[in-house]
Amino acid sequence: MRIGIDATTIYTDQPTGLGVYSISVINELAKLHDNLVVWTVDDSRLKLRSDQIRRVMQPLQRLGNQLYLLRPVWVEAVLPHLIKKEKVDLLYTTIPNGLSRSPVPHVVTAHDIIPLTFPEDAPRTVRWSFRHRLPKIFERANAIVAVSNFTRNDLLRCYSIEPEKIWVISEGYDRDNFVPRDDFSRLAEYGLEKERYLLYVGNSSARKNLIRLIEAFSRVANTVPYQLVLAGSKVSVQIEQIKRVAAQCGVSERVIVLNYVPYTDLSLLYSGAALFLFVSEYEGFGLPLLEAMACGAPVLAADATSLPEVAGKAAFLVPPRDVVAIADAMRLILIDDARRESMRKASLARAAMFSWETTARDLLTLFQQV
Repeated sequence: MRIGIDATTIYTDQPTGLGVYSISVINELAKLHDNLVVWTVDDSRLKLRSDQIRRVMQPLQRLGNQLYLLRPVWVEAVLPHLIKKEKVDLLYTTIPNGLSRSPVPHVVTAHDIIPLTFPEDAPRTVRWSFRHRLPKIFERANAIVAVSNFTRNDLLRCYSIEPEKIWVISEGYDRDNFVPRDDFSRLAEYGLEKERYLLYVGNSSARKNLIRLIEAFSRVANTVPYQLVLAGSKVSVQIEQIKRVAAQCGVSERVIVLNYVPYTDLSLLYSGAALFLFVSEYEGFGLPLLEAMACGAPVLAADATSLPEVAGKAAFLVPPRDVVAIADAMRLILIDDARRESMRKASLARAAMFSWETTARDLLTLFQQV
């Protein structure tokens, strides 16, 4: 079987979210199945043979994050011809925005329905696509992969999909990169000391709940001597909002905003954190949560959406909209060294249940049954 993979969501050498998923899944699939052809914009982190890679939309790469505006045009107008040219037997799209009329069996992965549940976090064109384009894609796809049971239920709630068409296949994590670190000398480059900071990793969209997180931190800042580190890609308007809220809460000097952190440094930040915070109001899976656990970080997470499913009993869960509950949980964990050590062990045990290899094997099993 010749598998064609639309990985045009990989358009930079600094991927986040969907790009990380695509890269990780493809690299593992290539170890299990040799007959692949992958269409991508950037191939710098794909560990494939050159004859398996097709770089496409190169003139548009300069658009960066705005490339998503033109991607559907390429998918509908160009991809069908490439599928036939490459004599592909099955098409796999690593995101839900696949091909509306595929000439071969088609499988897509749905990560969440954020544009429907948190429309303020998605551009207008993406909201339109989720409302009008995705129903047709889901209807005609041979199978849909949901990254969590929560996402599966959301899909069934919002779209007319036959339940048996959806396969739940969890995400994994990079077991070579996300391991507990024992050398923390480079934390000084970020102005940090081991176990003297609390950490969040991700973007600053509304659903990430950073405003309440800062408010909760301000309630404990006078009693626990820690910094709050907010790491991950952010646009200038989001950074300004974070700084404004921190100033209003009187913790400006204690809140550190780091923009994009190099992939290889994430495990350093996770491992050195006294506590990892992930109190999002909505996640389809929550990959940073899994990465943090794999590095042995104690985790405080929201008891909402997919996060309890991913964290299991390893994390301390709180209602994401309850600032007092978040603050009380922070204080409870930070003043108890024995509790944090127990949570570290629980994190490592929970993370060991996930891997990209398992994800890829389950995907290949699905492909063979379509």
